[in-house]
Amino acid sequence: MISFFSSGIRLEQQKSRTMKAKILALPAPEVLYVPLPGAQALTDRCVRAGETVLRFSQLSMPGSHVAVTSPVSGTVTGFQALPHPVRGMVDCAVIRQDSEEQELTLRAPGMEHTPDELIRLAAAAGIIDEYDGIPLFKKLKRLRRMKIDWLGANVLDDEPYVCSGLAVLRENPQGVQQGLKLAALAVGAKKTGIAVVSSFRARSYSRVSGQIADLLVGSGGRYPARPGLLKRLRRQGHRPGLVGVQALEAFAQAAERGIPQTTTVITVAGEGVSRWQNLRVPLGMPIEDLLSACGRKKRTVVIAGSPITGNRVEELSAPVTADLRCLIVLPEAMQTVKVFPCIGCGKCEAACPVGIMPWDIYRRLQGQEYPDAGQLLRADLCCACNACSVVCPSGLDLSGAVARAMEIKERG
Repeated sequence: MISFFSSGIRLEQQKSRTMKAKILALPAPEVLYVPLPGAQALTDRCVRAGETVLRFSQLSMPGSHVAVTSPVSGTVTGFQALPHPVRGMVDCAVIRQDSEEQELTLRAPGMEHTPDELIRLAAAAGIIDEYDGIPLFKKLKRLRRMKIDWLGANVLDDEPYVCSGLAVLRENPQGVQQGLKLAALAVGAKKTGIAVVSSFRARSYSRVSGQIADLLVGSGGRYPARPGLLKRLRRQGHRPGLVGVQALEAFAQAAERGIPQTTTVITVAGEGVSRWQNLRVPLGMPIEDLLSACGRKKRTVVIAGSPITGNRVEELSAPVTADLRCLIVLPEAMQTVKVFPCIGCGKCEAACPVGIMPWDIYRRLQGQEYPDAGQLLRADLCCACNACSVVCPSGLDLSGAVARAMEIKERG
């Protein structure tokens, strides 16, 4: 069920079934395909084929990205490029796990907890913000340059099935709070909060209490949640910024225990699986292993991310990455969509959080290979939430039209 508002839409939530159980940790499979973002060149890699690695051994350290460490001890059997539904083709280190787990002893370089040391720690620990895939050290640098004064832990699980962030907040609220304090110190923010879609739902799901519950800041329950929340905070006089809750949890572990990020929490849900579950899995685990653990049914399709903005998973051998927050498994019949002509109802305009008129842009682009860029009003402000396509009663790909208009405006 969808309700319409002046900005954004309210989607019927499908989280309670998944949130009934605690996060289930899956053991690493015999073979991992650990993604090495930014390490296409051999000089960016710290290991070669045939070498033995320990758990937390460094696999790559590219100059423009984060370090990647091994989630297991084993042998690097080679390197392989694999298709990924979110990142496209990714270069991976193929590691065959040993029967005996051996862990490399690490020391946290950020024990002094100065802003510069904390940012260096975020890079060395290989932490990625799960909501946008941006390395945490880059985000902290950017937020510090912006001179923000309010930093929030991003738990904006505003799409129907996604609840991996809420699950992390429920099971490790103190770790999230500690990571938030460290991140605020790194960027110079004086105030902090925990950004959720609904404070009431977050309390009921997470059962947080005391000081942590007081930090909850609700966005109002609409999708997309982020633009409206940031707009409201700016109206209150803040310069806000957000960091993913899993990234903050990993940040606290890196500072306190010297442990790099080698796992992530992913929601697996939908009518195509028998068990809806939040899973904590090592980076590099094949997606098909997660689906098997949740009892994937026959004749289903898998969507990475969400049914609103996600991409179809064509290769189930694709590896888990830190920014893969959810896998939605649906029967094939649910993917059939009928398309009708635009009726000019304006529902897409009412739902847009940044004031675009998607129906007008769609009509201007019809039959025009090179339309006047000046007439594609505000297309460059699109946040790619896909709300316009969701509410369209004609089933039109309005978000695709706005994306094309954005590209036209960028080219001038």
